[in-house]
Amino acid sequence: MSHVTLGQLSLGLADAVANGGPTRTDRPRAAPKGTRGSLRLALSPDEAAAALGVSRDYLDEHVIGELRIVRRGRRILIALAELERWLERSSAR
Repeated sequence: MSHVTLGQLSLGLADAVANGGPTRTDRPRAAPKGTRGSLRLALSPDEAAAALGVSRDYLDEHVIGELRIVRRGRRILIALAELERWLERSSAR
């Protein structure tokens, strides 16, 4: 069984969201067309729910209250680092 670091998880989450599904984190992929080639630092709530593998309703009811989020007008952003922090704190030991 291989161990996955939080950094690899972060890359995997960003890659999964950018490409519409999960991918292998050990294989580099080209940036999607129209992007600047850099990793995203934050996700929308819909993208965060998809990255966690839960529904948006589940995220709203059970997760988002435990996250530090950025609000700008109607826009909500959730940092990948915040999702990692939540996963680490919420995981069973």
